[in-house]
Amino acid sequence: MIESCFGMTASPSPPAPSGLSFPKQRQRPQMVCACYAFLAAVLALLWQASTVHFNYRGNWTALFCTGDRQNVPPQLAANTYLFMLSQGYDGQFYRYVAHDPLLRKGLRQFIDAPSLRYRRILVPGLAFLMAGGQSQFIDAAYLAVILLFVFLGSYWLSRYAAFHGRHPAWGIGFIFVPATLISINRLTVDVALVALCAGFAWYAKKGSPARLCLVLALAPLVRETGLLLVAAAGLDALWNRRFRQAVLFAAMSLPALLWTGYVLAHSPAPAPAVALYVFPRWAFHSPVIGIVWKLFVPEQYQYGPALDRMIQAVDALALMGVLLALGLVIWSLRRWRFNQEAWAALLFAGLTAAIGSPHFWKDVNGYARPVSPVLLLVGLPVFSGAPLWVLAPIVLVDLRIGILLGSQVYGVLRGIFLGSS
Repeated sequence: MIESCFGMTASPSPPAPSGLSFPKQRQRPQMVCACYAFLAAVLALLWQASTVHFNYRGNWTALFCTGDRQNVPPQLAANTYLFMLSQGYDGQFYRYVAHDPLLRKGLRQFIDAPSLRYRRILVPGLAFLMAGGQSQFIDAAYLAVILLFVFLGSYWLSRYAAFHGRHPAWGIGFIFVPATLISINRLTVDVALVALCAGFAWYAKKGSPARLCLVLALAPLVRETGLLLVAAAGLDALWNRRFRQAVLFAAMSLPALLWTGYVLAHSPAPAPAVALYVFPRWAFHSPVIGIVWKLFVPEQYQYGPALDRMIQAVDALALMGVLLALGLVIWSLRRWRFNQEAWAALLFAGLTAAIGSPHFWKDVNGYARPVSPVLLLVGLPVFSGAPLWVLAPIVLVDLRIGILLGSQVYGVLRGIFLGSS
């Protein structure tokens, strides 16, 4: 049942559920899971290569979604693919962070909210380190970091599935977590956080405190909502009266806090902006009302009456998928025997419910990324016996993302079958 994940921690040797099960194999489970994770990363790369070749004339910087209405750093402008009449998307700013991670080259003036973007240093920082600080290699390294987290998320999900007797191929499903799809196509940093959520669930289940601490230290460096994983681990420790462990978990937030201090010192912001470090403007304004409002006041399009109604219907399905995820978390409260995964699901659900601005729920690319952790966490019980419909929230949100990807898919298929690029 659903509570099997949101209840007590599973026993070391759970019975294998019905369905796609993990067969007895001679290979080490780690290697089997790593192979499926590698396959997931290869599939992501193949899609990126296809859309870049057929839709963007082979220019890989198109994946950063740089708009022509934004100023581009002169040292990067020559090879940057620009989307006409567009403000671009978040990936363009994280690219600039990767080229100037310590705020020493003046690239922060080209970033919309430098204090915010620089706080999310993990993916850009790893890209800079992987490239050895060499500017000509940083864009490729950034792409490699995104694929690395696709691999890690798939690997941890595969290990989690195998632990519960499921086939490790389930790990490939990590690609379909909304934040992963968006990060593959727009090079946003959110794939790293959902990957670390999968790692959090696996190491909590396995009972590996050292590796769990590493995950907790990294998550807030992806984006500030990663602190909820730290809080979940700490709350579970307090709930079970493991006070020393709670202090240890709380200490994992220190790297992010120290880095935030560095960013504030080198990228000063006015007082209201500093306040947004803790309380974003879209949070705690009118909890839950925003998403419900958007259900009854749909976005207006100009594609024609029939197509507009179809897209509005899929918009509504995606929003109902988020509400269903919240409902699944609330339903799990019937049994107050929480583990670390359950605390994490509850905290991320609380954050999602706190998003009160209807504007936040306007674009699926915008809201699907921060709510993906709760979508992933409410889907995990499928591995321990819950029915497949607990994956419905992910499927409903993916339907809307799929429509947005329709033009790219069309371009790739046209290129393959008609030989055009």
